[in-house]
Amino acid sequence: MKPDAFRKAFAILRRRYPVRNWARGRNPFDVLLSIIVSQNSTDLVTARVMADLRRRGAVTADSVLRMPEATLIEILRPAGLSRQKVPRIRAVAREVKRRFGGDLHRLEEMDTATAREILMALPGVGPKTADVWLAMVARRDTMPVDTHIHRLARRWRLAPSEKYEDVTAAFKELIPSRSRFLGHLVLIEFGRDICHARRPECGRCPVYRHCDAEDKRPR
Repeated sequence: MKPDAFRKAFAILRRRYPVRNWARGRNPFDVLLSIIVSQNSTDLVTARVMADLRRRGAVTADSVLRMPEATLIEILRPAGLSRQKVPRIRAVAREVKRRFGGDLHRLEEMDTATAREILMALPGVGPKTADVWLAMVARRDTMPVDTHIHRLARRWRLAPSEKYEDVTAAFKELIPSRSRFLGHLVLIEFGRDICHARRPECGRCPVYRHCDAEDKRPR
């Protein structure tokens, strides 16, 4: 897809999917934990798991470290890989407690590159997790790339490779900085709703005329 065609398609998708900042009003550690829990899980399951955690009190580094590991494993079980995620989450909580006294608000005061580097130094936090946190909490113009956005980049031939940094750089070229904060959520919603990995629903695609994907299905 050529840049002009993508920009027209993106404008249509922004109107189609009025997304919101799901992290608003939540403490930064709670948001980071939500992103980690969401790995290999669905939004619906992640929301249920986090709601269960919050019923036991505020989700903070201290509360995670106080909670018995077996209890955490049981709560996170619906999200999958709980026995792998719980040690990772507890390790993140220890680091956040040690380095920041449990308060991640300090990262919001740092420049984006420094905050990103610090986040990615935490156990189990990769570039996507760091970029989502920076976008949703610190309102930085990062461009998080998940599996849906990777798929769109591949179908529309937008990036020179499928490496994370290449894909995010390609979208940053195409999407203005003021729109990246929620723009990645727009693309995710489109991927979930219509442009599926298997059998994309081209018949009801709002950007069908702009799409030049090789697997585009006739209407």
